[in-house]
Amino acid sequence: MNVFLRQDVAENYDSYYKTDFGKKVDKLEKKIISELLNDIQKEKLLDIGCGTGHWTDFFVRHGFQVTGVDSSESMLNIAKRKNIKAQFILANSENLPFEDESYSIITSITMLEFVENQDKAIRELYRILKKGGWLIIGCLNADSTIGMNNKKDEVFKHANLFRISDLKSMFYQFKLLKINQGVYVKENYEIIEPLNNLNNIEPAFIGLLLQKL
Repeated sequence: MNVFLRQDVAENYDSYYKTDFGKKVDKLEKKIISELLNDIQKEKLLDIGCGTGHWTDFFVRHGFQVTGVDSSESMLNIAKRKNIKAQFILANSENLPFEDESYSIITSITMLEFVENQDKAIRELYRILKKGGWLIIGCLNADSTIGMNNKKDEVFKHANLFRISDLKSMFYQFKLLKINQGVYVKENYEIIEPLNNLNNIEPAFIGLLLQKL
């Protein structure tokens, strides 16, 4: 089930980023992804699973020419209302309307967790990405505090979260260049800062920089 097809979920999605907790998490996640973008040339970028355009806007502000793709018309309608300088396309990540090797940069942030056939979606990413191209993935860690409590959340109870070992296996076709992770959360959902007393707490967010050889 794609929970984001529901109008109520789409309308309430961005409200998370307006909470104090959401703002802190968002800042830390964007720092993680920013570091993965450091050495990538600013050109055409395909943002798959763009939703309401939250991350699409981030990539635009970083100087990329962005096309956002999502399977939820409700989410895309919200993205379009934001006047983000990007193109938006309604399409399913398992069957994308792009030619082989048509993009040199593809991003997908917390999208694969909600895909019915993850292997098929990853094969589509591989097909569309140019040789030598970059793939940036952002995922929630199943072993984190957030991951272990996802069944209590109305949206993320529908998600299949990953461990780092899962991600390494899933993206075996690509060369893994870098893993960047962070967002450490206590059981009471306080952000741990500074990072000097983690007590074996797993990071909530995992960023991967991969390349198609």
